[in-house]
Amino acid sequence: MQTVLFDPGYSDCILGVSDNVEFMYGAFVQSGIPLKQKKFQFSILFPKLKKMLLQNVAFYLGCLLWAVYLKSIKDGVFEDNPCLDCDFDEENAYNETNFLIDFVEEKLNKDSKYYINTPYQTDERLVKVLKTYNEFLKLNQGFRSVKTTADIFLPENIKNPDDNELKIIKNKIDEALKLKDLTKLFDVYEIILG
Repeated sequence: MQTVLFDPGYSDCILGVSDNVEFMYGAFVQSGIPLKQKKFQFSILFPKLKKMLLQNVAFYLGCLLWAVYLKSIKDGVFEDNPCLDCDFDEENAYNETNFLIDFVEEKLNKDSKYYINTPYQTDERLVKVLKTYNEFLKLNQGFRSVKTTADIFLPENIKNPDDNELKIIKNKIDEALKLKDLTKLFDVYEIILG
């Protein structure tokens, strides 16, 4: 049996980002400033929101990529699953991902058209990652029973990469972690979701 990490280091990269999209957007929406100032404020906020959105979704893509890689390790045992034996609150488990899906599909485009007269071109990869992650989370019941790599269930829409592609995935994960830039993981998106 080989010991494997539940988190290869993603949490260090995402720590300051995870709730910021929802927080920044919520603060913007609730601000009672005049429309002209709000338009100016949104023009500054828009690129930041897009960048943070991409970073957030890259975290979820990273989780999927890591799971795919781990499935290739036979008899791997997790040494650090923080979700083990925890309750799985399905009602609240998808709050962040569902917010991000709605944000990508509706809110960001609507607000960018209204405030800065520029449509947001939805990147369908973002939505696909988030929806796939929701399914992944549900299949694994919040990872509360995941003790080995054999316990991981992958959604049907995830491709089964060959050995060479698995090496490419692992190298990209290592690179993204070294650079602390999870958006680099989109370079290998096609291997599992394309």
